[in-house]
Amino acid sequence: MKYNQQVSANIAQLKEKVEAASSQEDLVRTIRSLEHHPGPLDYNDKLWVVISVLFLGFGGLALFSIFFRSLPYEFDYWLGVVLFYSQYWLPLTAAVFWQLWREEQGKVRFLSRHIKTPAQRVVVVAGVTLALVLTPYWGQLYWGAFQALLLLISGGGFVSSEPALPLFLLVSGGVIGWCSYRRKHWRRPLSERISLLDILFNNGLKALPFKRKEKAKELGQQFKEFIRGNDLREIQHLYQGHYEGELHSFDYRLYRFHYVVRRTETYTDSKGNTRTRVVRNSYYRHGLLLHFPFARGLSLEGGSGISFSGEEYTTASNEFNRLFSVRADKEIAAARFLSPAVIEAMLAMASEYSRPVLEINVRGDLCFAFNNDDMLEYKRHYNLENPVEFASEIAKHDELKKLDGLLFQMHNLMRLTDNNFEL
Repeated sequence: MKYNQQVSANIAQLKEKVEAASSQEDLVRTIRSLEHHPGPLDYNDKLWVVISVLFLGFGGLALFSIFFRSLPYEFDYWLGVVLFYSQYWLPLTAAVFWQLWREEQGKVRFLSRHIKTPAQRVVVVAGVTLALVLTPYWGQLYWGAFQALLLLISGGGFVSSEPALPLFLLVSGGVIGWCSYRRKHWRRPLSERISLLDILFNNGLKALPFKRKEKAKELGQQFKEFIRGNDLREIQHLYQGHYEGELHSFDYRLYRFHYVVRRTETYTDSKGNTRTRVVRNSYYRHGLLLHFPFARGLSLEGGSGISFSGEEYTTASNEFNRLFSVRADKEIAAARFLSPAVIEAMLAMASEYSRPVLEINVRGDLCFAFNNDDMLEYKRHYNLENPVEFASEIAKHDELKKLDGLLFQMHNLMRLTDNNFEL
């Protein structure tokens, strides 16, 4: 218990150092500290793994017995006995392990005021639970709760409570096993975080503070690109950078937008009854935000599924017209912007980005959005499981070629349009 507490504390300190890093050198220093770390960094979760395996085993065998009735009689009999008496041992086991987990997390402030040692606190919790399960009518409450839970989850598809306990054991065993797996491999997500911070440092990017839903709403008031879905809309990532080109320089923001489409569908349950349910599908868009002073009130939509208002404009290029739908507040604005050189540039971008949208609002702010999700992608060969090799990788200067290419294309659009408008 204390061992795992120390592991959690050591990992928390490492995470704090990573988040406090202000340079690549800070990250490398933190990684190298793992090579000869003075404290333990690996959890001892053997007990949790055993519990997970037992729950999965009992749950799986019980479901097999219920639906196929093909287990040997003696085995099936004793399995039934174990499951029947679960009304006593399962609450007791759950209470004990819940308290052990709380002890490990240090979440025992109330009990610690009155009971000093962890062992005594576990015994008290076990005793209270045992007194509860020995009360009259406990069995009825126990099995009734499982039946109600199964009816709720299945939407009335299961009337019998027989599968409820095996399903509960399977789900509980799976959750415990998954949590143990994540704790065992805690280095992987922290490695990904370090890699991201390193990429940001190397490419002059800074994570901006924001509130997810509020930022999506704010951007939705500026660009129609962010008025998607009919449920949740949120900005998940927002990074700021600066680009210095030969002719133009500009600040930009790189973002990830998440939206949800909610719909109602009908289905047939196990009894043949027609029912309805709500289905939510998540979608993601990525893009670039910057000020573009050479055009206003213009949109180029490349099959992303949204419609813009304004006058429709058609170019002399059939290929361009097939890929993009152009709308503008004034037709002359589209005509001036879409020179032959810009059309060629947009065709090149359409071949590189999935379902692109180029939107310039009346204030001259530009949003270029697409489905590609690899702007910040950089492949690593090592992680914190190999701290020496990982530190060497992080110490290198890694450039985001795809982001650099996108910024170059934005600069190219500025270069091709900087004489088209009087500001």
